[in-house]
Amino acid sequence: MTIYIISFTDKGDLLNEKMCEILDVFDVRACFQKTRSESLVKWTEKAFSDGDAIIFISAVGIAVRAISGFIKNKETDPAVIVCDELGKYAVPILSGHVGGANALAEKICRYTKGIPIITTATDINGVWAVDCWAVKKSFKIRNICNVKHISSALLKGEKVGLVSDVIIDDELPYNILLGNSGTERGIVVSPYLRDVYKYNLNLIPKCMAIGVGGRKGTDENALIELFDEVFRENNIDRYSVYTMATIDLKKNEKAIIKLREYLGIELRYYSTKELNCISGEFSSSEFVKKVTGTDNVCERCAVLASGFGKLVIKKTVGDGVTLAVGFNDTVGGIKFLQ
Repeated sequence: MTIYIISFTDKGDLLNEKMCEILDVFDVRACFQKTRSESLVKWTEKAFSDGDAIIFISAVGIAVRAISGFIKNKETDPAVIVCDELGKYAVPILSGHVGGANALAEKICRYTKGIPIITTATDINGVWAVDCWAVKKSFKIRNICNVKHISSALLKGEKVGLVSDVIIDDELPYNILLGNSGTERGIVVSPYLRDVYKYNLNLIPKCMAIGVGGRKGTDENALIELFDEVFRENNIDRYSVYTMATIDLKKNEKAIIKLREYLGIELRYYSTKELNCISGEFSSSEFVKKVTGTDNVCERCAVLASGFGKLVIKKTVGDGVTLAVGFNDTVGGIKFLQ
């Protein structure tokens, strides 16, 4: 987690130094009043682009004006917290739940002996927050605009449905009903695109790994087109993909690099020896074996990248490229229903 901190007074600088000590387990990038060389606008732009959280040791007005031109949406905005120069108060003003500003403010105040000023309705009413729960479970929120429908129902004590492909062992509120309960509002936890309720909140577990291959010099958009087609036809949510892999011989192929950028995930490389060590039934190709030393690249990569998981989509061929999908049913400590 990368945290940017900025202060504007001598006392603020002292608290800034203390913050750096408090938060030293993170990547902290402090900007002090006595050493600042760039404009506040430039600093804030960089912090919004690179940081997971921003702490202003200042008046709230300074922070609001600084961030106003960079706010985009709940999914991507960093957590923003304002602290006074004496550390008496910590006020989350942006991304309280998904970005973690509320939790970070509480952490800061445990050390400064200050008071976190939490204003989100679910928190002040002691109501379970679905977006906080999603972040804790590492679920991706696909349609974050529907969080308000779930939170509103829970605040009113109304019933909310929950359909899940994963085992839910958390203690949930009494008015969350497991299964398709006929309620208008509900939560769906699944790597697949499923619409169950009128107001449907989709939480996507990261459980899919894709393996890719292709001819040298293939069009750079070929894999993106194949990926979109395969996931659409199989009704899989793209956010369920947590990693992709290929053979090390192909690591510089533009189509593979372009797909990694498109998905915003890590790209793993495996050697021929690593791929050949995997046992199982794969779509064998003598041509591929002659070129790479292994009979199949994409399927073997998908299985290996998914932690020797199940191959849910076998080799699929596009315009000079191939793709397969592996499923990890225990990734991140989450267990799926059989």
